[in-house]
Amino acid sequence: MEPLQEIELISLAEDIGPGKYSKLCNALGYSYAVNIYLISRTHKTTKKTPVQTSPGMAAHGGIADDLLFKLAEDIETGEQMEALGRTLGFTVADINRYTETNRIEGRVTCKGTRDMLFDWRQTVEPCDQHIRLKQALIDAELVMLASAYLKRTPIIPDIYSEKISESLTVQQCRKKLENKYLDQLCKIQMKPWDRNDYAEFEDMHTVVTMVKKDGRGKDTKKKEILQNSVAEIFSTKVNGKLPARILISAPAGRGKTTAVAKMAYDWVHRERGSALEHLPLLFVVKFRNTSQLTSIGEAIKSQLLSDVHDLTPEGLESFIRKNQGICHIILDGLDEYAGISSSQRSSESNIIKVICLEEFPECRVLVTTRPHLENFFDQDDLPRVYTKMWIEGFSRESSCEYINKFFASTSNPCKGQSLKDYLDEQPLIDELVKTPLFCLMICHVWSEGLLDSGTTTQTELLDKVNVFLMHYANERSKSSVKITPKKLKEIIHQLGEVALTGLLDDAKKLVFTPHDFHKVPATLDMACRLGILSKTTVNITCLPQSIETTSTTIEFYHKLAQEHSAGKFLADQTSRFLLPLKISKLDRVLRKMKANIGDYENLIRFTAGTDNSLCIRIMKALLNSSFLDESERYRILLDCSSETTGTERNVSSLVQRCVNAESIVLKSPTVYTVVGMRNLPKQLKLEVCDFSFDKMCIQ
Repeated sequence: MEPLQEIELISLAEDIGPGKYSKLCNALGYSYAVNIYLISRTHKTTKKTPVQTSPGMAAHGGIADDLLFKLAEDIETGEQMEALGRTLGFTVADINRYTETNRIEGRVTCKGTRDMLFDWRQTVEPCDQHIRLKQALIDAELVMLASAYLKRTPIIPDIYSEKISESLTVQQCRKKLENKYLDQLCKIQMKPWDRNDYAEFEDMHTVVTMVKKDGRGKDTKKKEILQNSVAEIFSTKVNGKLPARILISAPAGRGKTTAVAKMAYDWVHRERGSALEHLPLLFVVKFRNTSQLTSIGEAIKSQLLSDVHDLTPEGLESFIRKNQGICHIILDGLDEYAGISSSQRSSESNIIKVICLEEFPECRVLVTTRPHLENFFDQDDLPRVYTKMWIEGFSRESSCEYINKFFASTSNPCKGQSLKDYLDEQPLIDELVKTPLFCLMICHVWSEGLLDSGTTTQTELLDKVNVFLMHYANERSKSSVKITPKKLKEIIHQLGEVALTGLLDDAKKLVFTPHDFHKVPATLDMACRLGILSKTTVNITCLPQSIETTSTTIEFYHKLAQEHSAGKFLADQTSRFLLPLKISKLDRVLRKMKANIGDYENLIRFTAGTDNSLCIRIMKALLNSSFLDESERYRILLDCSSETTGTERNVSSLVQRCVNAESIVLKSPTVYTVVGMRNLPKQLKLEVCDFSFDKMCIQ
């Protein structure tokens, strides 16, 4: 195909209206700053008028050396230099270094200032340099210098003074969002059992490995380590364009929410070089705090801007719709959203429309989810719309490095090697180590001697974690009344009843209220003391429609902990009241799951892992389920059998009865599926000649 001729481009430019500039800039891959620059320049010039260049502009479009030399000489005081350094994005340490360079051999020079300006220029695209430097000078209150050296460079339109509501400007909105993210989202509790052990997000950022996928959702086999900033996710281009929609998929605990927190952190601090550096507004919405009827405006208002009395969800949506180029939206935890199921998509919420590009098509949106919902993005035009990525969590190298560091500071550093040897032999436990939180927990449990080579399943591991939490709570408690193993079991079962009720009412429910525990308030207090639950209370006096002054939310330290306790409760109830030919608690639960069994797979595994006889009962129910196709049924059966312990003949024989084909296709197999296959009876392995996999989830 012949390249476009200049006359064709000029003709095309004449036909593009101002309302299309943002969309075209995004499609061509230009940054927000360039986008605004081009819009401003177009308003100031007429069509076919040659572009005027600033004095000293280099041939390549960037700032010339002479301009930077002269500007450095005219920055008279150290305070001015430091102010400019801050607005250019340099750290305090960097600025101090440049300041010292200005004081050579007792003389005050401008060498450090020159170095700072030249170093900054190296980090900025040439086409962005003039507009970015002028804005930095203005922000540093060096307006005269900005006017003198960059007079003909247009100023970025003052979007920050635009009003979202009568009392809320964009600048005020940004400040509220910054405070919200720094106070909540960007603070991560290091240890669930120690409420005072919080780390600022900057102190605990872990390198995340992303596996890019092509537009059809297929792995490209191309891995990228985002070493400096997770916000590089937003700068990733597909075929030269910045995608309007991004999907990040990973199992629970692998770092999706942590990556979201890091993006928010970079946005708040205007991380130099980040794609979010100059973005005015970033809205981070948690699906766990929404219902199927919640609109995108209601979600943002209730979660982030609840204290703005005159701001309405409709008004907020209207502002975003008119200013899509200055807003990005992150929707975290699609798997926790009730409105994703097909039966509910006709609801009043417009969040699904945002996901499907029907609403806010020019606003960049990032969605995170667990792998079982990736199929949602394979329908209609979504594979073309979405750029898909994968977060692996801790790599093998990262987890080994973490284990080495952990045990190096203990009295027995050799334990680290023995733990790594153990993980090599136990794939189910090793799978959890990919989650940073569980890597930390496993190190603690191993160092205390509560974990040994006899622990082979995740059900057993989480049992051991609960014992560790009990020991730690008892040691820390000043009370003479200690939590006993019997009491711990009772606590887990009572928590499990609440957890199971939440899961069955809404498969995405992770956030509870004190009312959910109104029958067992003492258990709630003890669970918080143990660290199994965390309680957060916030002031809501700003909400005029509410008579409450505070709002309290309660969460398990991880969704696996919630599913584990629910599985323990379900197993206990079924075992205690299991009568021949009677419908048990387990049977009622399995019937309620129906076609949504994918949302409950961990619950099923933990129930099966608690009692082998229940594993058999689950397998029989799955065998008779009309909601599962054969490949998915085989996979879930194998997943359940992976959690069984010992050599229960009935389990093996039932698996053998279920698997009656010479060739088996397994839909979305996991590490649990592989372990289940490894545990198959030898005779069955000989009979099944061919295993094939559809949509691998194994890492």
